[in-house]
Amino acid sequence: MKKRITMQDVADKLGVTKVTVSKALSGKEGVSEELRKNIIATANEMGYIYNSSAKALKTNKTGNIGIIVPEVFMEEDEYFYTRIYKNIYKEVSEKNYNLILTIITKKEEEEVRLPLMCKENKVDGILIIGQISIEYIQKLKELSLPIVLVDFYYKELELDCILTDNYYATYNATNYLIESGHREIGFCGNIKLTSSIQDRYLGYYKALLEHQIPINENYIIKDRNDNGEFIDLQLPEKLPTAFICNCDKAAYELTKKLQSEGYRVPEDCSIIGFDDVRHSIISTPKLSTIRVKTEDIAKYAIKRIETRIQNPDAKVRRIVIDTEIINRESVKVLNNS
Repeated sequence: MKKRITMQDVADKLGVTKVTVSKALSGKEGVSEELRKNIIATANEMGYIYNSSAKALKTNKTGNIGIIVPEVFMEEDEYFYTRIYKNIYKEVSEKNYNLILTIITKKEEEEVRLPLMCKENKVDGILIIGQISIEYIQKLKELSLPIVLVDFYYKELELDCILTDNYYATYNATNYLIESGHREIGFCGNIKLTSSIQDRYLGYYKALLEHQIPINENYIIKDRNDNGEFIDLQLPEKLPTAFICNCDKAAYELTKKLQSEGYRVPEDCSIIGFDDVRHSIISTPKLSTIRVKTEDIAKYAIKRIETRIQNPDAKVRRIVIDTEIINRESVKVLNNS
């Protein structure tokens, strides 16, 4: 009989204490993000089950919820999705569920290789965090498992999804810049990558249209290539007075790029990020941003997968979580406002 992997086994493999592993897997403070991700990856490789209770939710159920995350969303300095995961862990710690995390490599996604936890009926339902290909999800659907999408959607698929109000968030933020006197406003992000980035772009676009401000294609710059890998930012020849960025990491990198070229933020160019994660605080100046309520995302994701497990025929829902603008130091009010 195959030995059950314990928390101590994971600790021994990495040469850390069991307490450190426990803190990392439960989302508690006292563990660096790099070590936390290493522990999560090692636990996943070894087949450790994230156990919040020994009891199954109900008769004939495993009591396990599977979490699938593409590896691009679990990189070393990716704080947004690790925060969502930590909040999901906190949610299930109050319920009779276990979590089983699987990080999907690009090759596994391209080859549509499903995790064993799905094929071997080890989970009652799946949360998919961060966008994965539609072909991959269609293959998952063939297993007839309850599925909830977190932070993305496909109109072709009738699946529950938990979303940030991306469209209205950047619509609001762009209006905030316009009210602050800005008329030349750029967007930083690759709109081919995810539905979230596309919706953020569309909110920005709508605000410009309503104020009869023409889109300047030169002001639309990419932070990542089409594989989701961050690239060297290419500044336009003529700089806009402000940028809306699709995430805080892009805003952080754009701030550094501008400063390396001799520009000042916000004196020469204002910047607004998105997510309100660590990048917005470690930046100089600290970044104004759009705060995403990851606690609410986690809460509704667990509530929805629980409903779907208990009632597979429940009506499909699209739950949208609101946001708020956090004004720090990276936006300048122009005199012509």
